[in-house]
Amino acid sequence: MSENPDSVPPPAADPRPRPQYGELAPEGWTWRPPQEEDRVESAPAPIVGAGAGTPLRAEQSIAPVAPQRPHQPVRRIVPGWDRPLTIGLLAFGLLGTLYGAFSLGALPDAMQLIYTQQGLGTYTPAAGLGPLTSVGAIALVFVWLAASAVSVRLLLQRRRAFYIPIIGGAVSIVALFAFILAAMLSDPTLIEFLSRQ
Repeated sequence: MSENPDSVPPPAADPRPRPQYGELAPEGWTWRPPQEEDRVESAPAPIVGAGAGTPLRAEQSIAPVAPQRPHQPVRRIVPGWDRPLTIGLLAFGLLGTLYGAFSLGALPDAMQLIYTQQGLGTYTPAAGLGPLTSVGAIALVFVWLAASAVSVRLLLQRRRAFYIPIIGGAVSIVALFAFILAAMLSDPTLIEFLSRQ
């Protein structure tokens, strides 16, 4: 049998396993994405480091840069009871603030009642009692306004806020008792009566 120089020899047996789902490709073959004519190519990122100004050789390769995703805020899961509880506590705190402010305003009448019950005579308020009770009432209103502002801000950010009115209520109670105690201690007749007991 004569050999034909134009004939193609039969392929040699490939030692590699038979490819499945395109996992193997012929040696030397590289995939290139299809080029679209209307697609705008972005400029390559500058290389920082040694040889930054030199052009790239064919052997050099640039590591692919992953596209950046737009910043997505983290969704906070707030229980459904937080919003109504916070609003309810703020409403209760408003009533407590009004009651405390009016109690400070009625402090001279309460002192007169104590004088009458203990037989101390007529109560004459000290000169600093009016400004003291006014500052106390303003402080109580300020604490409630601050707690409300922080609570609303947290609710708008979908964060838990029920503890803010509780903290504000505790601060208001402490402030109310501090102003009442300061007003009572500013009366020398009452202090003398209590020291004799």
